[in-house]
Amino acid sequence: MTSKPPSKYFFIDLNVSDMTIVNWGVSDTATLTGNTEDPIVHRIFLTEGQYNKFLKKLR
Repeated sequence: MTSKPPSKYFFIDLNVSDMTIVNWGVSDTATLTGNTEDPIVHRIFLTEGQYNKFLKKLR
């Protein structure tokens, strides 16, 4: 039995030059590397539980 890939990917985008969060959200696609179109922004993937805890801190 093979597992199917997740249908949702939870992420935080981090500006690596000044270590600030520039975006967060949910996507239906993911790269294995975390690379984005902007070379100074790196995407960090989270579990759904980690993402929900992050959102609670923002409220």
